[in-house]
Amino acid sequence: MHKSLVFSKIRASMGNHRWGRSRFAGLLPVCGTLVAFLASGAAGQERYHPAIDPALFPLPENLAPAVEFWKDVFATYTSDQVILHDERHLNVVYGVVDMGDLRATGSSELQIDRARIRRVRAEMSRIAKALRDLAAGRPAMELPPDLRSIPSQMENIAGGRTKYRRAAGLIRSQRGLRDRFEEAIEISGLFMPGIQRTLAEYGLPAEIRCLPFVESMFNYRARSKVGASGAWQFTASTGRAFLQMDEAVDARSDVLLAAEGAARKLRRDHESLEAWPLALTAYNHGAGGMARAVRRLGTRDIGVIAEKYRSRTFGFASRNFYPEFLAAVIVYAERDRHFPGVEPFPEIRFDVVDRDRYVALTDLATATGVEMDELADLNPALDRSVLAGSLLVPPRYPLRVPAGTAARFEQAYAALASDRKPDRQAAFGYRVQRGDTLGAIARRFGSSVSELQRANRLPRADRIYVGQRLRIPQQGSGRAAPPPVQRAAARTAVERASNATAVAAAAGARNSSQQASNEIVHVVRNGESVHRISRKYGVPVAAVVAANGLRRPDLIHAGQRLRIPAGGRDVVYRVRRGDTLSQLARTFGTSTAKIQQANGLRGSRIVVGQTLRIPAG
Repeated sequence: MHKSLVFSKIRASMGNHRWGRSRFAGLLPVCGTLVAFLASGAAGQERYHPAIDPALFPLPENLAPAVEFWKDVFATYTSDQVILHDERHLNVVYGVVDMGDLRATGSSELQIDRARIRRVRAEMSRIAKALRDLAAGRPAMELPPDLRSIPSQMENIAGGRTKYRRAAGLIRSQRGLRDRFEEAIEISGLFMPGIQRTLAEYGLPAEIRCLPFVESMFNYRARSKVGASGAWQFTASTGRAFLQMDEAVDARSDVLLAAEGAARKLRRDHESLEAWPLALTAYNHGAGGMARAVRRLGTRDIGVIAEKYRSRTFGFASRNFYPEFLAAVIVYAERDRHFPGVEPFPEIRFDVVDRDRYVALTDLATATGVEMDELADLNPALDRSVLAGSLLVPPRYPLRVPAGTAARFEQAYAALASDRKPDRQAAFGYRVQRGDTLGAIARRFGSSVSELQRANRLPRADRIYVGQRLRIPQQGSGRAAPPPVQRAAARTAVERASNATAVAAAAGARNSSQQASNEIVHVVRNGESVHRISRKYGVPVAAVVAANGLRRPDLIHAGQRLRIPAGGRDVVYRVRRGDTLSQLARTFGTSTAKIQQANGLRGSRIVVGQTLRIPAG
C-alpha cells in the first residue's frame, strides 16, 4: 500500500469520529494498517544493499529468492560445479554436481565436459524419480538421504502432492560462475571508469555499470546463439539502431562504444516503459514484449510480471534477468569480501584523434611510427580489412591512439597528400548488408554491375547474400594499394586479429630468450585468460601482467608465449608427446629428483597422458 493511501485513510477516519474513546477505537484498525505498512517497508528495506537505490530498482518479495540464488551462482559456485534447482522456485536447490575431482587429477577439458553431461543427466533422473515418488505418496524418509529435504524446501509451494509431479519436469541445471566473475572483475577495471562517465552523461543510474557482468562477463568477443555480440550483447539489428556499424566498423566489439549505445537504448526504453526494472528486462526481452506484458496484466510491477506473465518468448532468461542484474550489482559491490586479493586492471588510457576525411590506418601508423598491433588493441571495433589497409577509417569513427600521441597523429594526418584522404570509403572490400543489390552497391562506390561481377566472378547479378564479402574495383577518387612496408604491417595486424587480437606477442617473443632460470614460459592455449594462467601457476595476475608488459591483459591469444614469474605452489601437469622429466624440470624451474619424489617415480620413464605433480621450485 502506498504511503499517501495509508495517511488518507487516517485523515478520513479522524474526520468521521468524535473525540473520545469511540474515536480512538475507530483509529485502531487504521493504526494497525499503518504499523503493518511501516513494518513491511522496514522489512523490504532490509533486502536492499547500499549499492542499490530502492526507489529506482525495487525488489519485490517474490524475487528475493532469485536474487539470492544468482548471488550464489556469481560468488559461491565455480564453473566446475553445476547447481540442480527448480526452474520456477530458485530457492529449491536439489544438489550440486562437482567436477573438482576430475580437475584435480588433470583431466582434459573434453573429458571434464563429457563427464559433466553424464553426471548431470544421471542426477536429474535421480531427482525426478524422487519427485515422482513423493507425488505418489512415498514418505520422504524413504528417499535417498540427500533428497529428504525436498518436502521442507517446497512446503510453501501450493499444490499438494501434484506440485512434486510438476516439479519433476522443471528440474534445471546452472553452472557456477564464480571464476568467471572473478576474471570479469579484473577486466572491468579497464573500462568501468569510462562506462560510469558515459552513464552519468546520459543521466542513467550508476548501477547499470554492472550490466556487462550479466550479459557477457565483460567478454568483448562474446557471441550468443541468437547472434548477439560484444560485452553488451547487441544483435545486429539493434546494434545498427544505436551504434556505428558499417563495412569498416562494428562498435559492438568495443566495450566503451557499445556502452554509449546501451545507454541510449536503456534511456529510450525507460522513457517508454517508465520503470527501470522493465527497461532492464526489455534489454533481454525487448521493449515491445515488456509493453505487451504491462498491457496484459495492467501493472508495471516486475514481481507480478515475472510471476504471472506468460509468453512463448518470456522464458527463464527473461524472468530472471532483473534478479540476476541485482545480484551482479551486489556481488560487484561486495567484491572485496567475496574475492579477496582480486584487483581490477588499471583503466585503459588513450587519446582520440578527429579527422574530417577517410584515411588508411596503415598510413597513420607508418607516419607516426606507432605499431599496428597497438592501434588494433585500442580500436577493436575496426574491421580486419581496416587493419589490412583495404578499408579506410571513417571520419566519424573516434580513432584511438596511444595516450600522449594525439598531436603526433594530427600532424601526420595533416601532412598526408590529399589523394590519401578521400571523401568516401574507396575500399577494396565490402560486406553485403540486408536489402543490398549489386546495382545499389555499384552506384554507392561509383562502379558498375558488370565490373563488380568481373571482380568477384559472379555469374549472375542477383546472386549475392547477406554477409558476403565483395571486392570493389578502385576508381579514380579512390586510393592505391598501400606500399610494401604498410602491407607487411597490415598482414601482421590481420594475423593477430584472426587470433583474437593479442596485446604483447612481440614483447613476449623478445623476452622469452631473456627469461631467468626461475621463470616458466607458458604457451597460451585457446580459451585461456591471464587470470586462469596465473591461477594455474599460483602467481598473482599482476605479476604475470608486469613480467610480460601487457598493455591489455584481456587480449592474449593462442600461441602467445608468456613469462611466468617464480610461483609458490605445486602444479598438476598432464604429460604430452615428447616430454621428458629433465625437460619438465627445466620448464618448471625445479629438479628431476623433486618431480620423481613428488610422484613416487623410481626411474625417468613417463607416458603420454600421465598426470604429474610438479613441485614448486
